[in-house]
Amino acid sequence: MSDPIGRPSWRDNDGVSALRQLSEALDAFAAAAPQRDAGDSPDARHGEAGIAELPLQNAAAHVRFARFWEERRSTYLARRLQRNCPICGTPPAATWFETQDGYRYVICAACRMVFIPEFLPPAAWDEYYAAIPDAREHLRRQLEASVSEEAGERDRDRFGRYLSALRDHGARLDGARLLDIGSFTGASLRVAADHGMVARGVEGLAEAVQFSRSRFPDLHLDHVVAERMTPELFGERFDVVTLWETLEHTVDPVRSLRLAAELMKPDAWMALTVPNARNVQFSVLREFCFFAYGGYHGIGHINMFSPESLRRALHTAGLEIVHLSTEFGTDWRQVVYYLQQSFDRIHCYRHLVTRGDTVEAPGPELDVVLNWLSPALTKVENACAAGPIIVALAQRRDAAGV
Repeated sequence: MSDPIGRPSWRDNDGVSALRQLSEALDAFAAAAPQRDAGDSPDARHGEAGIAELPLQNAAAHVRFARFWEERRSTYLARRLQRNCPICGTPPAATWFETQDGYRYVICAACRMVFIPEFLPPAAWDEYYAAIPDAREHLRRQLEASVSEEAGERDRDRFGRYLSALRDHGARLDGARLLDIGSFTGASLRVAADHGMVARGVEGLAEAVQFSRSRFPDLHLDHVVAERMTPELFGERFDVVTLWETLEHTVDPVRSLRLAAELMKPDAWMALTVPNARNVQFSVLREFCFFAYGGYHGIGHINMFSPESLRRALHTAGLEIVHLSTEFGTDWRQVVYYLQQSFDRIHCYRHLVTRGDTVEAPGPELDVVLNWLSPALTKVENACAAGPIIVALAQRRDAAGV
């Protein structure tokens, strides 16, 4: 089919045929690409999970939190503390880029870790919520949303996949004692219990712990910051320790991992997920990437790991990666908008504040191209360990035989 002046449309047979051939070629490339890191292809282990969209929090919650922060951020940013590279201790280098919520990312000159050197400590966030009743009320609504039926279904699928991966690699689940670090309202603990595990968790946000205890009195969740865990605090060691999107928020991730390793039995397993600094959306869009932020409702993504820097952090803490893969997919429309310099259409912090992040739908040509190519492109990025989320399974080096 052509348009009124005779130009071919993206919907004509030749255009569709070309897109199909390109998509098939990308699929073939992804299937043939050698894994750059230890572990299996995410698609082989998780089915179509490798091309699913990121499980994002309700956008309306981010809009309100961003606007609360924007009104007061100058006061709180003045209270930031300084730190060196959280992996090797090297002083911070020059700014790589500034985030839209008022922080800056640097790349360590020694180990290439990506991190935010100036951060707002947890005590300042406690004061922030105490001083802003509206923010605290909105946090309560966010906590309620985290235990909704829709959220529960999503959590059962996602955490269930991770636990299945552990079992497939040799971990015993039934009757195993699990510690989850950074549990929020305890979704992963409830999923672990459904898999026959004896689960307990720790969470640094006091409001989340209080909420979870009131809603799920049988859930074992304590208010503990990751960097302050000790074996004496628990009185036991664990078969499985998990950190689901926790390390990127910790001031000292290596210390957190080392303390977690001390809580593991000799043959125990660790499973964790973190955002991926190697991902296209982060490394190309930079300040326009929605998960490049230092903190506007709590400590943000102050550590951005690549597969290499995560491996180094785990090794330093006495752990060794047994499996590493990436999952989910880049929102390629955001990348195309950036390359087109259509910055007003990108989903980012600035647009949360100014307009609630409403963007126009892509044009028909872009829509057709991305519908055909996005799944194949996502398979390619995950074959190269460049998906948005890194999934890693690890053991203590003495148990892994290293």
